[in-house]
Amino acid sequence: MAGMIMSGFLIAGLAMTGAAVILILTDHHETSLREYAILGLFCSILIMLSYYVELNTPGIAAKIDAVKFGYIGRVFINPLLLMLAVRYYDTKVGRLWQFLLYLIPVITLYLVFNFERSDLYYEAIVLGPDGLLHITPGPAYIAYIAYNTVLTMIFISYCLYQRASLRRREKANNTLLLAAGVVPFLTLLLYLSGWSQGYEITTIGIMIGALLVTFSILRYGLLNKEEMLQNMATGLVFLDNEYRLVYANRKAVQIIPALGTPLVRSHKLDLKQLCDEEFAAIQVGTASYQRKITEWTNGEGQHGKLLTFDDITEIRSRLNRDQMTGLLNHASFYPMLDDAMTDSNQKQMPLTVSIADIDSFKHVNDTYGHANGDIVLIAMAQTLQKFCGPYGDIFRYGGEEFAVIFHGDIALAEEIMGKALKAFSAIDFDFLPYHVTFSYGSAEFDQLETSVALFDRADQLMYTRKNALHARERAAAAISGNPVHPAENRESHTEIKEA
Repeated sequence: MAGMIMSGFLIAGLAMTGAAVILILTDHHETSLREYAILGLFCSILIMLSYYVELNTPGIAAKIDAVKFGYIGRVFINPLLLMLAVRYYDTKVGRLWQFLLYLIPVITLYLVFNFERSDLYYEAIVLGPDGLLHITPGPAYIAYIAYNTVLTMIFISYCLYQRASLRRREKANNTLLLAAGVVPFLTLLLYLSGWSQGYEITTIGIMIGALLVTFSILRYGLLNKEEMLQNMATGLVFLDNEYRLVYANRKAVQIIPALGTPLVRSHKLDLKQLCDEEFAAIQVGTASYQRKITEWTNGEGQHGKLLTFDDITEIRSRLNRDQMTGLLNHASFYPMLDDAMTDSNQKQMPLTVSIADIDSFKHVNDTYGHANGDIVLIAMAQTLQKFCGPYGDIFRYGGEEFAVIFHGDIALAEEIMGKALKAFSAIDFDFLPYHVTFSYGSAEFDQLETSVALFDRADQLMYTRKNALHARERAAAAISGNPVHPAENRESHTEIKEA
C-alpha cells in the first residue's frame, strides 16, 4: 500500500515537473537562470523516474540499474540549486569554485556505477522481503551525505544573507528558494533515521523542492520579465507619447540618476530632453554609453519612445588606442586636450604640451625594415609611458610623432622629457649600429589660446631642435668626410647638445 502511495506521488511529481520544463523551454525571453532551472528540474525528473522504476520493477538487478540511473540526477541536484540561487542574486562564482562544486558529484557517480568492483560507496546491497533495496553504506556514501549537508547549509545561509536587502515580492520568492533547499534535507534526515521504514522519501523531498522552484517560476518569476529587464546590462527607458517616464530599469537609473527621483517616478516631468543630441553619448566615470531611440507600442494602445543605452566603453577604448603601442591615439588627443585646458582654466593650474619625434626614423624603416622600425616605436612608447605616465597622458600622434599632455608647468615637462630622452638614447637595439634619439618641444598653455595653437607652438619648438640636430650632424659629416648616414654616426642627442 505504501509503495502504491509513493508511486502516485511520483507520477504526479513527474507530470508537474515536466510541465514546468516545457513552460521554461517555450518561454522566448532569454535569462541567465534558464539553464540552471531546466537542468535542476531535469535532474529531479531523473530521480523520480528512477525511483518509480525501482519500486515497480521486480528483480534486484533491474532495481540496481534504476538506482544508478537516478544518481545521474541525484548527484547534481544540490550544486545546480545552489548555482540557481547564486545567479538569481547576481553573484559571480569563479571557475575554480565551480569545478570544486561538481568534483565530488562526479566522483560519487563513478563510484555508484562501479560499486560491484568496490565497496567504497555501498558495502552491500540486498533485496529485502518488502521488495525494497537495503544498503550498507560505505565511507564514500557518508562523505557524500556530509558534502550535501554542507552544500545545503551554504545554500540556506546564502539565501538568508540575501533576504535582508530584498523587497516584499522578492522575499516571497526567497522563502520558496529556502524551502526548496530545506525540504529535501529534512526528508534525507528522516530517511537516514529509519522513520520511513526503508522507503527513499528523499526522492519525495526532492520532488517537493522541484515543485517549489516550479511555483516560484510560475508565481513570482525566476523568469519574471521585469526582473530580466532590471538585470540587463543595457539601460532601458520607456517614454510615453508625451515623453513622460513609463519605465526605467536599474541600469538606466545608474546611468542617469535623475530617473530614480520621485518627481520623475510620478510621471509628472517631461523627459523629451533625453532624446536631444547631448544625450546621444553619456560618460559615467570611466564608462561610456551610446543611446539609440526606437518606437514602442503595446496591446493596450500605448506607444512612445524606447531609449536604450549600450555600454561602448571597450569599443571606445579600442578606437581611442593605438593598437601597436597601446598609447592613446590621434583621435583622442584634441578632445582630451580641450578638456584638460578647460580644467586648467577652472582650477588655475598649469598645463603643458610636449611633442616628440624620433630622429631619422625613415632611415631606420628604409634600411633595417619596418618590423624593426616597429620595435623602435614600441620602445619609444614604453619609455614615454615610464617617465611621463605619472605626470600626464601620452599619445602616439601619428607615425613616429608622440605627444604628452603634462599636468604641470613647462619646467616639469622639459625635465621629464630630458630624462626620457636620456633613457631612450641609451637603448641598444641589436639590429642597429647606433643609438636612436628623438627631438622634443614643449609649450605651456597661456589660458587664452586654442588647443591647435598650443600644439603648433610645441610642434614648432620640436622642429627647431630637430633641424638644429640635423644641421650639426651634416656639419660633422662634412668635416670628417664620412659618407655614412648622419644617424649612424650619432652617439647621443644629449652629447651633441653638450658639444
